[in-house]
Amino acid sequence: MALYGAPVWYDALSRENKLVLRRAQRFLAVRVIRGYRTVSAEAALALAGSMPWDLDALVLAALYKWRGDQRSHGQRPAPREIEAERLRTEEDAFARWRERLADSTYGRRTTGAIAPAITKWVRRRHGRLTFRLTQVLSGHGCFGAYLFKIGREPTAECHHCHRCDEDTAQHTLASCSA
Repeated sequence: MALYGAPVWYDALSRENKLVLRRAQRFLAVRVIRGYRTVSAEAALALAGSMPWDLDALVLAALYKWRGDQRSHGQRPAPREIEAERLRTEEDAFARWRERLADSTYGRRTTGAIAPAITKWVRRRHGRLTFRLTQVLSGHGCFGAYLFKIGREPTAECHHCHRCDEDTAQHTLASCSA
């Protein structure tokens, strides 16, 4: 419903309107990935495989304009031509999204890992995110460093291995004895 009539209103999108769209989409994405509310919008959208709605609206508007141009020249594009144009405009949107992810301020750990393969990540047909996997991918979860950062733990140390000064998702995956 958020993209209803997108080809009509896309050109009138202001920065403020994009922020309103992003706020609503972030809320939904955090729910989809079963993440903490502290996960950034960029990371939540990437993990959820949900292209930002302003870029989705761009794809819809570009395709609508292309079809209108075709009709104004007396041409009636075949379904395979429409699909090819949709894929082309979608690839352009993925390229823009990849740039946004690379330039993101928050969630760099997650966005840096997913950005190079964002198209494959979104189009994958297997696998799903669990609560624990989301914690590992986002770094927001039951890790000493994160809990210390939000004021829930007195130190960032690992509870399981006493040789570690900072319990992070990377430490848990690569070197924690537990």
